[in-house]
Amino acid sequence: MAVFAVLTFSCSAALQRRYDQRHGISSSSSGSSTDRSSREPDNSRSTETSNGTYRKDYDRVADNGSNAGTITSPASGNADYNQRLLNQYADMDKLAEVVLYELDNLENRYNNLLNEYKNAKSSSRQVMAMELDKISDDRLALYKAYTNIYRNGKSDWANVKRDVDNTLREYRKKN
Repeated sequence: MAVFAVLTFSCSAALQRRYDQRHGISSSSSGSSTDRSSREPDNSRSTETSNGTYRKDYDRVADNGSNAGTITSPASGNADYNQRLLNQYADMDKLAEVVLYELDNLENRYNNLLNEYKNAKSSSRQVMAMELDKISDDRLALYKAYTNIYRNGKSDWANVKRDVDNTLREYRKKN
């Protein structure tokens, strides 16, 4: 049993060192003399945090990133990409403001009709109840459109914009 425990510990330590080497992470608890944490820190930078937890070694990641050449993040440093993303977010916010405006108007209509329903005679309550149901359905559709903007807008803005515009158009046709 003791041999199994030593073997398990040895394997897990080897796997941890291999993981650390691949991902540029240094550990102060590693026992290998070739590990980065056992050497002198480069430029007097410590590779561990003050509480002894793992910290990513960005020097190694930067060195590996420059050697890879073809593997880059999706234009994270590209100013044009960032500007297009900012413009897209501005468009998303504008469309969301339109949806919120329509929702606010719809809420006001719902509250007014609900107050009228409370004071209405029983003969007109059925018609008002049907109108309240329609308003509730419209509210639900607008809420879904609003959440769709922010849930799926970044990844598929063209389709989301088209869907939300269609929802708004259908809502305005009814009213």
